[in-house]
Amino acid sequence: MKKMYDKTIFLFLFGFFALVWLASSCTHTAEKVAEKGQRTILPVKYAECFKIEKDKEKTILTVNKDGIDKPYGSEEFVLTHKPKDCTDASCIKIPCEKIICLSSTQLGYFFSLDNIDNIVAINSSRYLHHKGMREKIKSGEVKRIGKEGHFNIELIASLAPDVIFVSPFKTGGFDALKNLGIPLVPIAAYNEQTPLGRAEWIKVLALFTRQEAKADSILNALEKNYNYLKHLTDTISDRPTVFSGKMRSGSWYVPGGESFYARYFKDAGADYIIKDSIQGAYPLSFETIYQKASECDYWRILHPEKEDFTMEDLASQDERYRDFKAFKNGNVFFCNMRKKPYHEQVVMKADTLLADYIHYFHPNLLPDYKPVFYERLK
Repeated sequence: MKKMYDKTIFLFLFGFFALVWLASSCTHTAEKVAEKGQRTILPVKYAECFKIEKDKEKTILTVNKDGIDKPYGSEEFVLTHKPKDCTDASCIKIPCEKIICLSSTQLGYFFSLDNIDNIVAINSSRYLHHKGMREKIKSGEVKRIGKEGHFNIELIASLAPDVIFVSPFKTGGFDALKNLGIPLVPIAAYNEQTPLGRAEWIKVLALFTRQEAKADSILNALEKNYNYLKHLTDTISDRPTVFSGKMRSGSWYVPGGESFYARYFKDAGADYIIKDSIQGAYPLSFETIYQKASECDYWRILHPEKEDFTMEDLASQDERYRDFKAFKNGNVFFCNMRKKPYHEQVVMKADTLLADYIHYFHPNLLPDYKPVFYERLK
């Protein structure tokens, strides 16, 4: 009996000390993993062209304009608050104090974050409406450095920016910028095919000014509003037809059937007439468009025009426009980029743009709504 008792005590003590050793070992292993900088991947819900990882000391941003899961074309940047860790142009000290933006969409993210004080230069102020930014340009606090292929390299060098945000879909002049040793971070939001996917790029821009929490808050509110509006049209069976664009330089450029704009039309409860699997825009002849769109219910146009642009002004550009059913019925809705801050706002006001579309396609769903970007041509 005593031997059995002693054996039980031995097994108990052995198990106890084994558990203590195992817990100690696991803790030690966890500490070693933390010391090595185990990466935590931050959640990305809608965007497909970037990935954000963090460890104790730094943030790793990976961008691929063709999709983050693609094997080639990715660019990786290390963001750190320790300047001694930065040894090349892929390492960026944060928060950045001097930022250059090369598109109005990039500016839109910073406008939404209510942070323009770190922007020292932009490429162009054409169609720029933001009052604060225009004042900074007028005072010389923010410089204009020219467009792709015509950059003022000397001016850029004198500004000594911490980072330059570039568009991977534009070419020209980037080699000269690379020679300056300044980090060039591609913002591939344009390649996202959903409105919320493009909006989610605010998470990327916010990394550089350390405003991640604010970006998440803004994005969460936008997502909630957008999905609420989208659900209004989920069960609608009567979907009016819509086409987009107009003649330019002898061709009519249309968004593809799987494009960003096609998604907007679908979410707004409309039936877009282009039924292919193309994501980008491409040119068609007038005859092809007329064959597809002559009986469409609505016509959407986004273009810079004179201040008081009318239906007659539209018809004066091409008399054949009068033959479209949407023109005859007065169902042309139009965003004048000279008057409206479309490109600098719409990326972070996807819910507002969706509400504009719903207002025209299904006015009974938003009876008291007043459109922000689009207006019905008269």
